[in-house]
This record gives sequence, C-alpha cells and structure tokens, in this order.
Amino acid sequence: MRIHNIVTGELESSLAVSLLNAGAHPDLDPEAVKPFGFRDDIVRLNGDITSGVMVPVPVWLIEGADKTILVDTGLGDVDEVGTMQSRYGVDFVATRTSDQDLVAGLARHGVTPSDIDIVVLTHLHFDHIGNNHLFPRAKFYVQRDELPQGIAPPSFCMFYYPEYSYKITEIRDRLVVIDGDVDIADGVRLVKIGGHTPGCMVVMVETGLGTVCLTSDVMYNYRNLELNWPMGSFWNLPELMRGYDRIRREADLIVPEHDWQFHQLFTTGTIE
Repeated sequence: MRIHNIVTGELESSLAVSLLNAGAHPDLDPEAVKPFGFRDDIVRLNGDITSGVMVPVPVWLIEGADKTILVDTGLGDVDEVGTMQSRYGVDFVATRTSDQDLVAGLARHGVTPSDIDIVVLTHLHFDHIGNNHLFPRAKFYVQRDELPQGIAPPSFCMFYYPEYSYKITEIRDRLVVIDGDVDIADGVRLVKIGGHTPGCMVVMVETGLGTVCLTSDVMYNYRNLELNWPMGSFWNLPELMRGYDRIRREADLIVPEHDWQFHQLFTTGTIE
C-alpha cells in the first residue's frame, strides 16, 4: 500500500504545546530538544513576534487497500479558525498557501473527494475535521469517546470548540461509531490509544516497509518519538505513555503527525 502526505495548511505551535514542560530538562541541551523548524520570528496577526514552530497540518491518503481511505480532513477555512479561536483567547497563527488546498492535493494523486470511501477521524480537534463536508460518499470512523467533547466540549478542553461541532453533526448520518480497535480494510487497522484525547486513535498500515503507524497527535513531532517525550496537550498522561509503548511494540515505522521533518525523510511525501 501507499500512504500519501497531503498538507492542508500550517499552524503555529508553541514549545509548550510541542513538548510537555516546554522541553525543560537538567540533562538535555535546550537547543537540541526544540522541534524541527523552531524559530523566533513568527509574526501573529496583531503584529506581535513570537517563538515557536509553524507545523504542517496533514491528511493521509491510503491507496492500495480494497477501499480508498483518507485519514483526517485537515485544516478548514483559516479565517473561520482564527475568528473562532480568538473568542477563547487563542492567537496562534493559521495559514494556507495556494498549493495546500486539499482538493488539489488529492488531484495530484488522481483522486477526487467522491472517490474516498472511508474517512478516519483520528480525533475531533479542529485541525483534523475541517474539511469533512468535502466527502459526499465517505463513511466517517470515529471513537465513541471522542463524541462528547467533539459535539459539546466543556470550556477547559483544548482545541475543541462548540462553534465547530457542526463539522460533526452535518455528517452524523454517515458516522461509524467504534469503541476500540477495528480493521477497516485489508492491511489497515485503527488502534485506540487515547491519552492525547479520550478517543484518539492511530492508524496501522501494512506497506513494503512493514507496519507503518500514522500516530495522529499521539506523537506530534519527531522529538516526541526520539526522546519518548509527549507533547504538552494531553487528556490522560499515563494512558498516553502506555500508548507510546504499544506503538513501539507493534509498528516498524512510526510517523509523527505535525512535523516538516517528515518531508526530509520522505522527499516525495509518499511512504510505500
């Protein structure tokens, strides 16, 4: 099977979001711990300059199974996202260039939105559900434990917004609600990890390189993987770290979600 990375935009990520405790450790060089692409010149909409990482927001197109599968739907309208987040005091930058359009990204692989049979919603944070409306035929797989926060989140839940619940309710007739691990096609398995969010799941794909784990936000960047150090946004930390152990046991290749370093390792953007 082939797995294509399609970038749908970029989001600002602070060091505190990228690494728990902002990567502070008495025995590690702070510069070596910083994620790939960390910089000190991110310009926010109000003109403030801040430090952080502009991370890619990918979706993953899986071809070669008996179904055409898309993992997440990526970043939606960036103006809508900015307005929505600002109501909650979040001023992180969200951008999209002309070549980061999802429909165009699919077309580069000869696929249209109507060709997608299954969309896997790894969890219901805003940057994973933004283009649900584009897929008229797809069944949307989601873990049961994600739905309460995705539809009616309490105010303390990061990156869920009640204004965005329509992204879920508008496809409610095509939701496939699961609870635990499920095979969705030959060689494609959904594994519930939790930890980052109540129902966050990873996708295990059998390829020529072995079992590839698309980690979603269970592993946000390659520093999380290399240092066994989680990101700063989590729901249940012990559960998350048990998930790290399981992924390492079951996968031959582990792919963090939001890291431009992926494109240095896979210059074509495709794993096969």
